[in-house]
Amino acid sequence: MADLNAAEVARQAAVSGKTHDDQARAFRRWNEWCSQVGLDEDRFLDFFSRYERIRLLGAFAMAMREGRFSGPAYVTLAESTIRGTISYVAQTFRDNDRPNPTKDEDGDLGRVLSRQFRAFRNQYPKPKQQKALPICVLSEMAKNTSTETKKAISQLAIAAFFFACRSCEYLSVPQAEKRRTDILRLRNIRFLSDGIEISHDHPELHSATLVSVTFVWQKSDEKDETVNQYATLDPLLCPVRQWAAVVRRIRSYPGSNDDTRVSAIWRFVRMEHITSKEMISALEDAVAAIGYDKLGIQKGDIGTHSIRSGAAMAMFLGECPVYVIMMIGRWSSDAFLRYIRRQVEQFSQNVSSRMLRFQFHRHVPDFDPTASRLDPRQRNHPDNAETRRNIGGSLARQARLPAFSLYN
Repeated sequence: MADLNAAEVARQAAVSGKTHDDQARAFRRWNEWCSQVGLDEDRFLDFFSRYERIRLLGAFAMAMREGRFSGPAYVTLAESTIRGTISYVAQTFRDNDRPNPTKDEDGDLGRVLSRQFRAFRNQYPKPKQQKALPICVLSEMAKNTSTETKKAISQLAIAAFFFACRSCEYLSVPQAEKRRTDILRLRNIRFLSDGIEISHDHPELHSATLVSVTFVWQKSDEKDETVNQYATLDPLLCPVRQWAAVVRRIRSYPGSNDDTRVSAIWRFVRMEHITSKEMISALEDAVAAIGYDKLGIQKGDIGTHSIRSGAAMAMFLGECPVYVIMMIGRWSSDAFLRYIRRQVEQFSQNVSSRMLRFQFHRHVPDFDPTASRLDPRQRNHPDNAETRRNIGGSLARQARLPAFSLYN
């Protein structure tokens, strides 16, 4: 029994507190809907067939779409929100040893649900993404350092930019305790000069060759991932100088130590932390100061994610290889491509000229293989497994190779 309890504790720790809350909220809504339609006695749909379960999930998705379980501010919910809720409900079914109610006999998302999600997506306007910030906005922000708070915000923004940081990695954000990502602390920031590490109290800390930042635990489940950035010749826009300024400022606060978060700020005779709201406000002020005519960005177009997006865009425009962008931003896939904004004027610079480099090309003739009409490996052959799957049917009807076959 003790092992069973320990196993359950381990499973609960596999996901963040926020995920647990989201899943619990989704199933509360499912229970509420079940009560409305008379399914109180069969919330896990044990007495329904596979296809009936899929259609009932579709009906619940429609109720979610109409915002029946949300506040008055939500009239119509986005497809991504509905899909996420359905996914959490399905996970709760699985957690209670029930089959996934959204899957058909082939293990795919039921066609009814798939088409319904597509219809929701087609009817909903394109999601508005935060626009990438050019680093000139951070330079503008640095002009206003009249208070300790504004100085700290400027230092953090520039330092985070060079490492494409997520907001929760360097700012105080809502429900931080339920997030998987750990915020950076002073011990995670190291400085090296000619390969030799120097201490935080070194008088020439700002002149170090390189700053090394270790991200202890990230959203992608990667642990202790270290990213290095060399110093630049710019007196302001330099990762070494800005991280050194952050470290020195925080080290000067009473009670600070290696575990102090990089978001720390001394105000009102106590240590507090820079919040994501404060960062957004400072970014909006800098954008407004430069003006829409120059940037093509309005205050409502940006957020803390704009710094991470801007970092990816800056590396792309600087012609950094794709693998470098992925490693600096700690992207484990090509997800970073979502941050490359095609609306940026410089995105297509020189592309038209490069398209003229090869004004003639010749096609190699297609290879025309000769195959027996009996070979089931051919496309659209009636005994081809993919062909069978495309036209539907049960698993029993799908093609299987015999124990002996000429085409094995």
